[in-house]
Amino acid sequence: MEVLFDRSESIQESVTDVKVTLLITLILVVFVIFALLRNISATVIPSLALPLSVIGTFIVLHRFNFNLDNLSLMALTLSVGFVVDDAIVMLENIVRHMEQGEPP
Repeated sequence: MEVLFDRSESIQESVTDVKVTLLITLILVVFVIFALLRNISATVIPSLALPLSVIGTFIVLHRFNFNLDNLSLMALTLSVGFVVDDAIVMLENIVRHMEQGEPP
């Protein structure tokens, strides 16, 4: 027998690419939020939301015996973008309300 086509290499490269993308996303989010708001406590919220959402996703995937394919990896990358976007919007609104004098 002879292997004609080995997809495991491309899948491993995809998984590595997603890991790098998620790490770069986390670093950029923390840097941009800190650069714009200059507030450590405001920076901690999105920097914790991102890893917790990814960990939660993998727990659910493991619990229901799903596997990672290219579509799941793409969806994971997109969902991280949504989590980051929502965290930033919520954080901006909190900072805006606090600057207007409302209590935390």
